[in-house]
Amino acid sequence: MKNDKKNMTMIKLIKYSALSSLLVLGASCTDQLRLDERDASFDVNYHTYSRYQLTTAIVNVAKRYGMAVTDAPKGQSTLYFMDCYSSDQIGKIYNEKESNWDFQGSNAYTTELRTLAAVSKLAQEEGNTATVAAADVLKCVTAAFLTEKYGDIPFSEAVQGRSGSLFPKFDSQKEVYESLFSLLDNAAAVLADPASKGLPADHDVLYKGDKTKWLKLANSLKFRLMVHSYEAFKKAGKDLAADMQKIAAGNNYLSSVADNAGLTFSGTDEDQSWYLQTVRGTGNSFTEQKPTKYLIDQMAGLDDPRLYVIFAPVLSPLSAKAAETKETVKINGYSYDITYYPAGSTLPEAAGRDLTGKVISVPYTLDAKWLGASNPLDVHLHYGGSGLPGSNGFYDNRRITGLSKLIALASDSRLKGVIMEADEMMFLLAEARQKGWINSGTVKEYYEKGIRLSFERWKIEDGTKPATHIGSDKIVDNFSAYFAKEGVALKNDASDLDKIAIQKWLAMLMTNHTEAFTEVRRTGKPSFVTAIAPSFSSFSYPMRYTYPRDEASNNKDNYEAAVKNTLGDKDLASVKMWIFN
Repeated sequence: MKNDKKNMTMIKLIKYSALSSLLVLGASCTDQLRLDERDASFDVNYHTYSRYQLTTAIVNVAKRYGMAVTDAPKGQSTLYFMDCYSSDQIGKIYNEKESNWDFQGSNAYTTELRTLAAVSKLAQEEGNTATVAAADVLKCVTAAFLTEKYGDIPFSEAVQGRSGSLFPKFDSQKEVYESLFSLLDNAAAVLADPASKGLPADHDVLYKGDKTKWLKLANSLKFRLMVHSYEAFKKAGKDLAADMQKIAAGNNYLSSVADNAGLTFSGTDEDQSWYLQTVRGTGNSFTEQKPTKYLIDQMAGLDDPRLYVIFAPVLSPLSAKAAETKETVKINGYSYDITYYPAGSTLPEAAGRDLTGKVISVPYTLDAKWLGASNPLDVHLHYGGSGLPGSNGFYDNRRITGLSKLIALASDSRLKGVIMEADEMMFLLAEARQKGWINSGTVKEYYEKGIRLSFERWKIEDGTKPATHIGSDKIVDNFSAYFAKEGVALKNDASDLDKIAIQKWLAMLMTNHTEAFTEVRRTGKPSFVTAIAPSFSSFSYPMRYTYPRDEASNNKDNYEAAVKNTLGDKDLASVKMWIFN
């Protein structure tokens, strides 16, 4: 009887299995040939039509570019984060060579640039010139990332497959910039043409086929690169001001949150989830990153509303209370359980630096709500924070401010793989106007709009600011009152550039660590960054990443020529590249 039941069960399973196969294949489950044909047809079509490759290219570029938020050396070099249990990160830029041309964990030449070359080739054959233009914009994003990371790079002879050289020359950084300007100009002309074809909405996952937004991105990216290289080109005898003014006067650039170039994560699996999420895996990337004292001090000093969106209060503060107590507080709609520990008679201290880089001792602030890491060494041990209840092992320190529960999500409209956003464009315009490179608009207009757009992208609302954000379901602030604060309001003098830099630095927190690192190297602002960050290290402030090992071995002649011609024969992180000289 038992055997009869087993047999009947097996028959049912076979029937269900056969039915499932029939539904999946849409054909006889025994017709393997038709399945093979279908797979072959998909492969051919995928590699034949540019629209499929376009989707891949957009996702790859946006995801990799935005991943800089997890880049520990950049985070420490910009004084955004210090990592628990990982010590000095700046030293890695000096003494840990990457194996290949690293685009935040991907080899740009074999992945992103290769895919973009395929998009461009296929789209040209199809007559889809707008798709070619979009591919060129993404190519410029990737190439700019590489040249601003390393200096001279293979470009004009790169990614040509079997038709080109397997050992491409390194173009000078000046040549790369000129090529990028040309590509972006051509892309802008095509995207501005109503007759240009391509960019199918169902495959353009960035802008849904909206050429006007791609055009804004092309213009904004060119403006970014012209600001980066203005001084270098001026020394070389070329003034970029007229080209910058053309874009500024045209008003055809990223100017609203809706224009922002960034992808929201689907959150359906780990590979498609926000970088710092805790939904999957151990959550180490989330809990090990602690904001620096210098970042928290700036935000708390300004009572900056972004503080209450991005960061959580200290979860295990040392307290003046006589007994251990607990409370739950709500901020921006998220609840946090806080345990207060009696400090006792001796207040713990941690080594730190003042704003000039001088060594100081930083005592713990009792009952702290917002407290940043004072130095990168043994962050997990600061103020006795190692192994506290509820912490994530060595990768946490609940005596220090951490990231908010929003940042822990797998997906949210605010958590994006960002390429470029409108607030950055406003700060670029503000700087250009202050320096006299353009004559459109006013510094104040651009600057305040940049701050406003940064607030809006984090869904901070303009209105009557409450007495406290504790207990809030959303963050509301009076934007005009914020603009008028002593540390924010412009004074129409040289100090305005410092305030533009501070606000740009705050705006790029979590969104664009690559650009923030470039800006600190280019301007030396915020000035305390370049004073403090290297003071924790035996190295000077890093100006570039050293070339990957593969080039020194597999493309030796061209590698050595590049090092000799533009780096003074020294492939070191301390050597300034052309745009920073």
